[in-house]
Amino acid sequence: MKKSLILGVIGLAATITSSFGQGYIVLDNYNTGGPNVTYGAGSGGTVGAGLGAGWKVGLYYGAGVVTVAADPSGTADPSTLGALALGTGLGSTANVFTSSFSTPGQFFSSDPFQVTAGAAGGTFTVVLVAYNGADYLSSTIRGHSASFTLASQTATAIPPTALVGSFMPTFSVLPLTVVPEPTTLALAGLGGMAFLVSRRRKA
Repeated sequence: MKKSLILGVIGLAATITSSFGQGYIVLDNYNTGGPNVTYGAGSGGTVGAGLGAGWKVGLYYGAGVVTVAADPSGTADPSTLGALALGTGLGSTANVFTSSFSTPGQFFSSDPFQVTAGAAGGTFTVVLVAYNGADYLSSTIRGHSASFTLASQTATAIPPTALVGSFMPTFSVLPLTVVPEPTTLALAGLGGMAFLVSRRRKA
């Protein structure tokens, strides 16, 4: 019952704020029952459990089927992995685990996100991000999904056909590991060698 009401709210908001023909996707894995966004090792929560309150989900996207490089860290800036742009504006972020739907790891936006001013039905490549800071790039604990594709919908599609939860893979948030610059590593190596040489001379 609650999910049907939420789907109705999406349609009503889209009808009021949008015009026909434009393409939209919806940040929503609540009405699809997951898959959930989870805690990874060292992220401050139980590994594998769904994220709690205070987390946000956003997206990077590109028109068509975009090749996105693999990211062993799981925390890179998605725009460096492929021709993807950060989604901004109405419907581009959604809160996880709110008082309206207290389901860990699930998120919901009542506003659809406009991916194109052109006709709906086009294919888009999407990477979802999760973070607990002001934004993804400034957060020290964050994560992103593998890329996936979906077709955009009209703003008034009832039920919505482009809920990201129907297409996304599950993913986890992790502590951000800062990789030292090559010059830093080189200086550290030289310092270590100098230390060893000085010890040998003393001996």
